Amino acid sequence: MRKVILGLGIFLILLVTVCTFFKDDIVYLVDTNITKMLYEKQEGNDYTIDATFDYIKPYSGLELRDRNDILPSIFYSMNFGVDETNKYCAKDYANCYAEVGDIANKSEILSLLNNFVHPYNTFEKITISGDNDIIKLQFQHLYTDDEIEAINEVVDKVINEKITNNMPTREKIKVIHDYIIDNADYDTLKTDNINDTTYKSNTAYGVLIQGYGICSGYADAMAIFLDKLDIINYRISNDKHIWNLVYLDGEWYHLDLTWDDPVTEINTNRDTYFLIDTETLKLINDGTHYFDYSIFSEAE
Repeated sequence: MRKVILGLGIFLILLVTVCTFFKDDIVYLVDTNITKMLYEKQEGNDYTIDATFDYIKPYSGLELRDRNDILPSIFYSMNFGVDETNKYCAKDYANCYAEVGDIANKSEILSLLNNFVHPYNTFEKITISGDNDIIKLQFQHLYTDDEIEAINEVVDKVINEKITNNMPTREKIKVIHDYIIDNADYDTLKTDNINDTTYKSNTAYGVLIQGYGICSGYADAMAIFLDKLDIINYRISNDKHIWNLVYLDGEWYHLDLTWDDPVTEINTNRDTYFLIDTETLKLINDGTHYFDYSIFSEAE
């Protein structure tokens, strides 16, 4: 597979530019004419994750009692993969609607929730509407049903052909890591023009179906395989980059397929970022792997 040769300095700049371009769009709408609807208990879809993480604990209650319930309630619905749901404000929560609106306008906070759910349950846009009695959440998911079907066919085929039950977990991860790197190239079209839409390279569809990805696409592709193999993981990110954090043998390890894909003459080591601890990541000190320990505390 032909790899594109770039100067390392230019590549670093362009990688940062592309990986920060795709921001989740949060829309906050005011609609006071919504009538109360009967609540139907939501059931998780095939991609609901059972694992819990330090940053966010799901809140399954219907009633928003105070500001602390808002993000956990949104996360609960996201993790269940619903298209829409209703939440109700407690009678003594006078600022409910205003505080939901305040959080809805903080796109970076809401976007972080995508790191902790299955890629298929991540959102591209959330619409929040209602009044101080009922809040309606509508999720526009990043992946279409057709894209999910196509990705799953590839994932199942690779696992059936390349993974055996008696393989150690670390070896399974290495097989998938190498498969993705061997079958995808970094999308340099976006380094030339960040508005280019030739490939859906910000998603696993771009990486696994079209053969081109950027950091979010590599991370999603790896996460889908890890979840299929029942390996606990989430995506770890900053304002420049995103990669995977994996729980293995009682410890958390970093896994970055973007930087392990040899796209420059200098960066030719495919295993530099393969299941390394945080201290090793710090020693590499490449300028793109910093993160907020209060959010991604498992990596401490």
